[in-house]
Amino acid sequence: MSSLLDEVLDRVDILDIVTQYVKLRKAGKNYLGLCPFHKEKTPSFTVSTEKQIFYCFGCHEGGNAVNFLQKHEHLNFQEALESLAQQYGIRIGRGAGPRNTSSYEALSRLATSYERNLRTSRPAMNYLSERNIDLETAAQFKLGYSARPYFSNEFSKQSGVPLDIILSLGIGKMKDGKVLDPFRGRLTIPICDPSGRVIGFGARGLEKGSIPKYINSPESSIFSKRRVLYGIERAKSAISERDEVLVVEGYFDLISLHKAGITNAVAAMGTSITQEQIQRLRNYTENITLVLDGDEAGLKSALRLMGLFGEMGINGAMVVLPDEHDPDSFLRTRGADGFDTLLREKKPLLDCYIDQQVTRHGIQTFDGKLRLVRSVLPFIESMGDGIRKRLHIKRLAELTGVEEYHFSQSPGSTPPADVPPHQGTTSSVIERKVIGILMQRPEHIPSFYDKEVIPRTGNTPFGEIISAMAKWYESNRDFEAKRFVTVLDRQDLRDTVLGAILEQTEDNEEEMDRVLEDYMHYAEKKQIKVEAMRITSELAEAERRGDAGALLELLERKRQVLNKMKSKSAK
Repeated sequence: MSSLLDEVLDRVDILDIVTQYVKLRKAGKNYLGLCPFHKEKTPSFTVSTEKQIFYCFGCHEGGNAVNFLQKHEHLNFQEALESLAQQYGIRIGRGAGPRNTSSYEALSRLATSYERNLRTSRPAMNYLSERNIDLETAAQFKLGYSARPYFSNEFSKQSGVPLDIILSLGIGKMKDGKVLDPFRGRLTIPICDPSGRVIGFGARGLEKGSIPKYINSPESSIFSKRRVLYGIERAKSAISERDEVLVVEGYFDLISLHKAGITNAVAAMGTSITQEQIQRLRNYTENITLVLDGDEAGLKSALRLMGLFGEMGINGAMVVLPDEHDPDSFLRTRGADGFDTLLREKKPLLDCYIDQQVTRHGIQTFDGKLRLVRSVLPFIESMGDGIRKRLHIKRLAELTGVEEYHFSQSPGSTPPADVPPHQGTTSSVIERKVIGILMQRPEHIPSFYDKEVIPRTGNTPFGEIISAMAKWYESNRDFEAKRFVTVLDRQDLRDTVLGAILEQTEDNEEEMDRVLEDYMHYAEKKQIKVEAMRITSELAEAERRGDAGALLELLERKRQVLNKMKSKSAK
């Protein structure tokens, strides 16, 4: 491996590798950008072309080009080394493990095989014609068709696609001694990483009533749906040049945009864009515009990101499409000029939500104004940008006729002397959301026990509420809210629970499950960080005492905690 490593490090320019994922600017003799490995607003990630290394002064990740790819793509060292060797045409010796290099090659050959079948399928060609996708566009995106019911040994020999790799990636399934093709009878859509390597497939059913309409490759060593952005390999240059990315939901939304010349677009491959996808996009631009369906589900999905956008210094906006339209259908009826006009009408995420809530509740009645405040204020309170927060408070005050000081204690909105200052604490938006969901679906409370979330909530109002909910659920499975609040002996806890119940909207089950999963993952990572900080403090004390034995023990504990932290971040 040492000779392969030497050759790779001799041939590879770290700048070429890092700029595939991170937007960098020249800073003296080095390059500077936002770190792809942790949230930050001020760039602390540095690349030295002279020394061929990278280092983040914020999270202290660093290394060479192989280490960067290893960390960014969640590979082991050998896999990252061989991936770079493949990119640079370096021959891998007999002793090197071929697993992931062969995986990329196998999927590329499989995509080619599917592509060759496309013109032989009348249903596939008819479908593309209905979507106004010509053969040139189909070839650009390597669209194909799966005609075979299973992968045979003969197919493997002819195509050069090893069956063991198909099985290891979860694409092929064994049944009755045969390797089944799960995409049979479907239009295939290759999914690539930022380097353009095929890492998985989407597949669209062509028969009426196909269930499910779309299927994707399963999670594998090289494919994770939460981290992948469809079209990123084509869009990354345009995103950096225009300093903006458009995020759509589906494959054909993305293909239609690129066909129309709108090339700074990617697809999230679902209604809910993930934190991992946002972190990847932030490496190219801080301006993210969501182009989603204008229904309430689309707005709720977008609003989940407002807190994250604030933490990462992202300018989040949204384009609300007319009813009954997605980006693909809009482009086919209105064209690129119509879409450009629509883009000029984009609004910040919260403005879109306020408009929707005004339409929903009205502001002509007392009840309508009260519902508007209850639905909007928690999101305003969660904003980190003081100026934007102040402007939204001003707008809410104008809409409702309620003085600004009732919504905020920010400078310039001091209440009169006879108005008492606001008392008590305000739970974060996500914690109130979790409480609201658990009150609506108490059957999820045991999962908070199973994943040890409740002990991690600590001695906080949220922690007290969740603990009380768990105790109540053990003996009262009916879980009526009106009864549960009576066991809370503090008024601020009751207020928080009641507010969370009233603020909770009719989310679909998938959305509620995602919120709970995200919170449990967050609580676990937070606890690990607290443990790491405590060990760091103990290390300083042991060093001050000159206790060598304690130092060794603490360093080992810290190593274990850091490994645990990295493993959680990779999920």
